[in-house]
Amino acid sequence: MTDTSAYPATLKVAVATKGHGQVDLHFGHADDFHVYEVDKNGIRFVEKRVVEHYCQGGFGDEDKREVIIRALADCTGLLVAKVGDGPKKRLQDAGIEASDAFAYGATEESIQAWYTGHQG
Repeated sequence: MTDTSAYPATLKVAVATKGHGQVDLHFGHADDFHVYEVDKNGIRFVEKRVVEHYCQGGFGDEDKREVIIRALADCTGLLVAKVGDGPKKRLQDAGIEASDAFAYGATEESIQAWYTGHQG
């Protein structure tokens, strides 16, 4: 029997995507986020969470950003093509790790790589 105590519990990861199977959208431009669960048994799509993007011509609407953060509050990770330092810090403060390390990567492979980096 394999000892699975080193594996984290199921994690939720949100992905900013245009819907073509890639991490290909800037955090501030997303109208929705695809949410997945990932654990040692694999990756499962959970739902699409619709939000109102907060980036308006290079400026961010702080109220809209806070609504997005609340919508993603149960997610441990957020994979994006790009995220500014301000939003990244605010997400981090809310317990959400925003990463652009997998920009333009395939969604499921990126989630798996992110998850592998979070195993004990």
